[in-house]
Amino acid sequence: MPLATHILFALLGIVLPVFLLVTGNKRRKAPPIRWTEQMKIGLYYSNGLLLYGMAAAVILTWWLTGRPLTEIGLGWGNVPYDLTAALLLAGFLLLYLLDLYHEAGSEEHQEETRREFTKLGFLPVNATQFLHFLFLAVAAGVGEEIVYRGFMVTYLTELLGSSGWWLAIVLLVPALAFGVGHIYQGWKAVGKIIVMAVLFGFFYLRTNTLWPLMLIHTAVDVLGGLLSWYLLGREE
Repeated sequence: MPLATHILFALLGIVLPVFLLVTGNKRRKAPPIRWTEQMKIGLYYSNGLLLYGMAAAVILTWWLTGRPLTEIGLGWGNVPYDLTAALLLAGFLLLYLLDLYHEAGSEEHQEETRREFTKLGFLPVNATQFLHFLFLAVAAGVGEEIVYRGFMVTYLTELLGSSGWWLAIVLLVPALAFGVGHIYQGWKAVGKIIVMAVLFGFFYLRTNTLWPLMLIHTAVDVLGGLLSWYLLGREE
């Protein structure tokens, strides 16, 4: 495996998650920021461009080392898709929708979710902010799947294999790296994100494609933005 690939994994799979974990914890303990609309929009585009940049680094490294991009999931994969993987993905979607209903299904739960969204501060509260937020949602759906599933799962599979206990490492390491990057949302959210990442990683391993994952990941983030607009927009 080329040295550039090892370096890229060290940066994206070790250095970046540790940095995000440290800064995310500091952010949670710091006094809340009063986000203006201009600050929110700036964050959506800066973070979105960062995610696209990370994905571009993966694609460029893979291409320069003479390897096809289908190896990191940028193809249609193993059609027809594995039934077990597809059912697990469908199960995740059902559980996510149930969790979404739980967060907004009653006044009590709405108030709790509203408090969590208010702590975050940067989520959209009106149509203008939501339209800009879509850029970040798509960037996360595309960029994070290329980095954390397409690249990291493939890298670890080639390095360790995917049988026995090695399979657990192949799925858990990228999921943990992905999850701790969201520590600013709290440990409860990190736990949910890690479970999602493990299921996504399993689907990718069995199908060798990222397109369904990109679509679902984007949809999850868009629904989160819509929920924020619905709950916080009424207060505005």
